[in-house]
Amino acid sequence: MGNNAKEIIFEYVQKQVITVSTFKDGIDTNTVANNFGMQRSNVSAILNDLVKEGKLVKTLTRPVMYQLADGHKTQIENNVFESLIGYNGSLRNCIQLTQAAVLYPRKSLNILIGSNIGSGTTTFAKKIYEFAKEKGILKSDAPYIKINSRHYAKNVDTLNDALFGEDYELSKSAFAHAKGGVLFLDHFDLLTAKQQAIIFNFIETGIIENEDKSKSIQCDNVFLIVSCSKKNIDLYQRRFPAIIQIPDLSERPLTEKFELINHFFSLEAFTSQRMIHVASECIQALLLYDFQFGLKEMEQEIKGACANAYVRVVDDPSKNMNITIHDFNSQFSDSLLEYKKNQKKIDSVMFGVEKYIYDKNKGYLHEQSLDNIYNVIKNQYEELINRGFTSDRIENIISAHINNLFINYKYTYLEDDSYNLEQLAKLVDRRIINVVSKYLEELKIELNREFKSNIFYGMCLHINALLDHRFESHKVNDDRLITVIQNYSKEYASTTRFALVLKDQLGLDLSLDEIVLLTMFIIEPTDTDDKHPVVLYMMHGSHTAKSLSEVTNALVKTNRIYYYDLELDKDTKVAYEEIKQLILKIDEGAGVIVIYDMGSIKTMLDMISEKIDVKIRYIHIPVTLVGINVARKCSMENDIDYVYHSAIKELAAYTEVIDSPHYAVITLCHTGEGGAAQLKGYIDQYSSLGYETFALAISNKDELIKEVLEIKKNYQIVAFVGTYDPKLFGIPFISITKIFENKKENIDKILKFEPIQKTVDYY
Repeated sequence: MGNNAKEIIFEYVQKQVITVSTFKDGIDTNTVANNFGMQRSNVSAILNDLVKEGKLVKTLTRPVMYQLADGHKTQIENNVFESLIGYNGSLRNCIQLTQAAVLYPRKSLNILIGSNIGSGTTTFAKKIYEFAKEKGILKSDAPYIKINSRHYAKNVDTLNDALFGEDYELSKSAFAHAKGGVLFLDHFDLLTAKQQAIIFNFIETGIIENEDKSKSIQCDNVFLIVSCSKKNIDLYQRRFPAIIQIPDLSERPLTEKFELINHFFSLEAFTSQRMIHVASECIQALLLYDFQFGLKEMEQEIKGACANAYVRVVDDPSKNMNITIHDFNSQFSDSLLEYKKNQKKIDSVMFGVEKYIYDKNKGYLHEQSLDNIYNVIKNQYEELINRGFTSDRIENIISAHINNLFINYKYTYLEDDSYNLEQLAKLVDRRIINVVSKYLEELKIELNREFKSNIFYGMCLHINALLDHRFESHKVNDDRLITVIQNYSKEYASTTRFALVLKDQLGLDLSLDEIVLLTMFIIEPTDTDDKHPVVLYMMHGSHTAKSLSEVTNALVKTNRIYYYDLELDKDTKVAYEEIKQLILKIDEGAGVIVIYDMGSIKTMLDMISEKIDVKIRYIHIPVTLVGINVARKCSMENDIDYVYHSAIKELAAYTEVIDSPHYAVITLCHTGEGGAAQLKGYIDQYSSLGYETFALAISNKDELIKEVLEIKKNYQIVAFVGTYDPKLFGIPFISITKIFENKKENIDKILKFEPIQKTVDYY
């Protein structure tokens, strides 16, 4: 099924019209709307769009019926298996064996499917049925009967009745109902030995008989498909000429898992009629997680996460659903521990996208991938060439543009070059990769200059766009053209020779303007705009700042992150002089941003900034102070929530901004709004914090969620206070016991999660 809402509905209409005799003359709007739980007006609009596109035609009857247009009546038939994710990958062998079994001369071969739970067995069996109809083996209205033995696990007699008819009334058996069509017996290995024996006899004779053979019925035109677990397949394979083994989800490649994840999220976007944004770590976790029950479990986990996100926006139809790792069960985050050792494989699939977006109509959006990178390059160049920039600005803009382009797409400075090339090869002709790689290697020696990977990627993509005719050539301004040729004669001469190679090996005939554009890739930018601020970590301790700088440099792929570790026994005067000399040394002319942990460093920086002509800016990250404070509280307090929330409050005070939000407290009570109102009155009377207090009833949780979401629009909710914790949105809870078992003078400390003397005051 496609991701687009229109495609989903079109496929549904196709299936119903082709496979269900009731709809052979068309299908009406209400039937489609009821199937998807959508508004009739929305479905009507989509169906009419399909009519305009020539895929459907509608009748003049009342109600209006929608039929397949002549050119689309066999479209689904030609794509029965192609709609399966992995049809040309992990499922390819399964599909080839299936086709051979169905098309076997004179009569299709009965099929045994070996699969484990959650492998997509039911879907695959239905595809076999559709394929048999496609090839004319079965009629278009042939029956499809499915019996899942697992549903009868605790009632063998009921299963026997379903298989062979009540009291062996064989004319009412599943086999009789399946005549001329397919009978799919799911979990065949759960049948009793007697039931299996009757079916084995049918396989050999085409006849169904009761146990004593006093009754029988001819069913030789029933196409039988059975499934069993892989561990039991050896028990039955001699009975079936066609054996299909469907791979488990864990055996399928990451690319297919990724497609499945996108498919399930797309379905949720369509069902909820919301745009869904999914954090990249969620996709990573889904790719790494070991789903014990395969596809079914994956789908259910995604549904559950989407349901959690839906609750947060249920009151506002215009809001998007934002999925985070916390919307999944707690075990999912554990799977992220495996990311580091699987990073190459995961990144090869995810390609560095920070957020995945699923549209309610279009499904998975690819705008954040490199699919549109050619258009980005084209638009940037058009802007560059058609506006009146000076020649030196053109050079810098192109260099900065390509660098930023690949930073945005997370495609620059990956560690493994062979891995990079494999990724690039998905977008660019390998011939281009080879010729550009060789050219830059030669140029490196000729100009005695290193070329960063962004230049290599940029040239490959640009040449690929020219080769695919995706980039229209534009004339370069004559003055700028002359400037490049005269001022960068070596680069221009090298590019001219390279153009001959491109013509010889790729058949790409470049104009003078295009050669100049390629030359701009390799022009070394001037130093005037190459001044950047640098970062200096300054922390108390022996190796703290050094470790932070090393990690930051490694992750950002830069060399502008420095450090100074202020050892606790270091003499202040010595430290002052060392810091001053370090700042003078690392400053490139644009200033130094210092990230520090405690105030003694700020004092020295203030003094240094008065002595030297360097811009110094400070960012106070009081991690050491926070650690000291939390450690002190832990030694005095045994309530983890008090320690945690008081530390959070104090941390917020360090970075407090002028426009702080309005704060609110919500009181709740099991007995309804009356008790909550009294609790509100008590807080309002004795608290001097100025928090707004809201009293809410909790009898209806959905209503409570809506009320809380409404309050959150205007207030930062400090806590729920009451008789029970609703556990909503991560808002902390204060028990009514804590309120009334402490002095009223301590109400503010309780609301601020500050430690108090734990004595009971009886009023």
